[in-house]
Formats: sequence, structure tokens, C-alpha cells
Amino acid sequence: MFKKNVTQQTYLDTRLPLTGPAFDSTQNKAALHYLSLDGERLANESISVNFDALPQPLLVEGEAVAKSILSVPHGGRCYPHGWFDDIRQARARTLEDTGTDILGLMLAAPHRPALIAQIGRALCDLNRPEEAMDKQLCPEGIFKPASVYKPYIAAGYGVIPRLSAAREPLYSAPFSPDEVAQIITRCHRPYHTLLLNRLEAMLETASHILLVDLHSMPDPARQFNQKKAPVPRRALPDFIFGNLHGATLPAHLVEVIDTVMGSQNYSWGWNAPYAGGYTTRHYGLSFNKSAERRVSVLQIEVNRTLFLNPKGSVAAGKKATGYLDSAALIAISATLDRLITQIENTL
Repeated sequence: MFKKNVTQQTYLDTRLPLTGPAFDSTQNKAALHYLSLDGERLANESISVNFDALPQPLLVEGEAVAKSILSVPHGGRCYPHGWFDDIRQARARTLEDTGTDILGLMLAAPHRPALIAQIGRALCDLNRPEEAMDKQLCPEGIFKPASVYKPYIAAGYGVIPRLSAAREPLYSAPFSPDEVAQIITRCHRPYHTLLLNRLEAMLETASHILLVDLHSMPDPARQFNQKKAPVPRRALPDFIFGNLHGATLPAHLVEVIDTVMGSQNYSWGWNAPYAGGYTTRHYGLSFNKSAERRVSVLQIEVNRTLFLNPKGSVAAGKKATGYLDSAALIAISATLDRLITQIENTL
């Protein structure tokens, strides 16, 4: 469907107008704005809107019976107006899973819905549980996160991140418990309510379904210091697949993935250093694993050095970080579509 020289209007025509209960043309103007395509380059812009106007998750779905669904929890680039100065806004953007909103739209199909976050991860990390709150950000709050999430919180990456990807502070003042509750209610719950409802609806027509949690990963050898580390090759593989070391995806589907990837011109690995976050753990372990009701969960991390040029030029006044190579994204989406389709056919 996608060609190298796809135009902006062609791109929007093939993906929009969107349908489904989460989409409203007025409420989601932000999505139409920042999912713009400029020739062979995708603009990597962010936008600021009033907190009350932050767009809800984008649910892209068709009418056909689905066997799989995509979750894109870190694809958002919308931020509340006035929350960050220019320096902290740049820091906030380092937490984005760049390119995953575009890949999510490309992979969505009539038989494969995609749920795409639109708010930036620095405001609320949708791949953490609600209770994974950092006491350094909310000293007055009472939170009881599961022990598995405590290392992430201590590192500064709870449900409201405290630090940028380069471990720089994002906020200059702590939050009150009421402010935290407002963020959770406005940003976190709508996403997971939509995802859970969609999974439940899919299980009414299929006994075994697939949830793909889509992310993009930095390459530690390149991300923060381009001048001092001009390495000629990526330190991580092109893709890392996570299934909590076998807990959320059966072995025969692992074999399917390895077989498909073996025919592609990409490198891949399993579970190191990304085995799966909250989405993988929560939905992959909480559903009944009997033959009558099963949700297999696969986390996919795409190495963003495949498609991101952080030094791309940006028009005046645009809050952007480089640009994305649309041809590379199209090639990646073709590989992922082939892989997910093969899993769907095996379920």
C-alpha cells in the first residue's frame, strides 16, 4: 500500500478518516497535525495543548473480526501547554518511542486494530501501572507498587517519569496527590480501559488472540553523544522481541517469528535487554491460559537508528527532533506486517 514517494495527502487518505469509539475529529486534531508526511521525510514534531484538551488515545480499527491488536503506549508527542520550558521540553522528548505512532498507523488494518497513545510519555508512562509513582515526585502520596516495578521507579521512570532518557530532571517541583490523580484519570485510565475492552470483545469471537506492544529503542552507542561515539554499526540488533522469557508467548509462536525473521535482512534477539513491561506482564499473565481464553503478548522493540536522523533540519518555530526516513519505516512496517500476519495465521 505504501510507496517510497507517498505524499502527505496520500498518507492521510490511506489512514484516515479513522473509525471507532476513541476517534473524534475535533478532539483528535492533534493526531492529524503531527502525523504529517513531507515527501520522503516524516516530520518528528511535537505540539502543546491545554491539559484539558490533550487528545485521547487513537483507536484505529475496522469492522472485520480481529485476531491481533497493536498497543503503542509511547508513541505520543502531545504535551500540556506551559508544563515544560524549552530545555525541559527537549528532555521530555527523549522519552518518546520515536516512529512508533507512524508504524502503528501503517500496521493497522480492518482485521487488526491499533491503539496509539497521543500524550507524551514524560507526562504519563502508559507502560507502567497506576501505582508505580515516584515518591520523589509526590512525597505526600501513598503508593504501593508491585516489587517488580520498584527498580524502574527508583531509577526515575515510574508512571510519571522523573528523569529524561539521559537522566536529567524533567520537573522543577513535586506533584500533589490530587495532581497525580488528575494525570492518571486523564491520561492512563482511558488508554487501558480501551485496550481491555477491545481484548474482551475480541475474545468473544476468538479463543486465542495476540497483543503486540510496539516500541522503539535507543542505541546506547549512539543516542546521547553523536560526536564522541560515531560508531559505524549498531550495538543492539534491529529488533528485540520480548515475551517475559517465555511466559507470555508460546514456543511455537516464537518459532514462527524466528522463521519469518530468518528470511528478512534484519538482525533480531529475544528478551535482552527488553523482556516486556507492564503491558506485556499485565495482559500476558492476567488472562486465563486455558484453550478457551488466551491472550498471547509480544513486545517488539525497533532500533530507531534504522529510521531516525536526529540532525534533520526543522522549520522555524517547530518543536521537532530531526526527521524520520519514510522509506525505512515502510520497509520495517512491511517486515512487521509479514511477521504479525504469519502469527495470526498460526493462532
